[in-house]
Amino acid sequence: MKEFQDFSQVFFEETGLSLSSRVPLADYSSFRIGGPADYFIEVHDLTELAAAVKAARKYNFPFYVIGGGYNLLFDDAGYRGLVIRNSASGLQFRPEEGSLEVASGTHLSELVGQTIQEGLAGLEFLAGIPGTVGGAVFGNAGAFGQAIGDRVLAVTVLYGEGQEQTLCPEELHFEYRYSSLKKDHKIILRATLKVEPGSRPEMLKKVEDYLNQRARKHPPGQVPCAGSYFKNPVLPGGCKIPAGQLLEQAGARGMRVGQASVYPGHCNFIINLGGATARQVLTLAAELKEKVWQTTGIRLEEEVIFVPADASML
Repeated sequence: MKEFQDFSQVFFEETGLSLSSRVPLADYSSFRIGGPADYFIEVHDLTELAAAVKAARKYNFPFYVIGGGYNLLFDDAGYRGLVIRNSASGLQFRPEEGSLEVASGTHLSELVGQTIQEGLAGLEFLAGIPGTVGGAVFGNAGAFGQAIGDRVLAVTVLYGEGQEQTLCPEELHFEYRYSSLKKDHKIILRATLKVEPGSRPEMLKKVEDYLNQRARKHPPGQVPCAGSYFKNPVLPGGCKIPAGQLLEQAGARGMRVGQASVYPGHCNFIINLGGATARQVLTLAAELKEKVWQTTGIRLEEEVIFVPADASML
């Protein structure tokens, strides 16, 4: 990248922030997979996030914003550009309005914990889902028949040369594991979520139940994976079929490519046995999709996002 050999200096002059170079993305991935990013920065407030994005766009420099590094599979080749890790967190409660405003880099565990502490209900279903609010809104994350898009009142995004825009739910086109943000590369700054007064004991009981249900089928936290690999297919009538069930019936149990393997406890998880490569994961995923297609005529769609080395949010 000779044309960008001085980008670190240019970036510092624009933002006052320092970049790291050749940072292994495996260190920032729940899959523990990924080669080095040419440049990397972790931002800790929304001002830094906006400044970093604005600088990259000003110089037409490829960049990619990540949150907790869950639900992502990084390329073995790493990333040819700047990876911005969004750790900008913070919550502002407005109980009289039945809402709260939360910074996009806030971890979902912090969001759930703080709302329970404040006695504000409605977000308990997010318990145990790893990642940040920005990532959850981006992919309309959810569980147990609920999704964060159901709770969104507004989302403030960054676009163009650094302009802010506030979008309503209708403009975000929330669907199952989808929002329009997946297409237009707007960067989420903050989200306003709907909450209501609740009983702390009841909320804690809900969270406990959700966590127990997740523990029964999900790999333990120390097992490298990126969560459910495939979306649950939605039939024309709106009925969802569990992808894990289709994979089980297709004979996915025990399948493996190199160090990438189907998790023995649930077939919709691909795990890294140690030293797995992105190529191995992608090959295994393709084989799983083909098996389901051949046995059911249903094409599975990935929930995990593969980030190739030349991806960009420009």
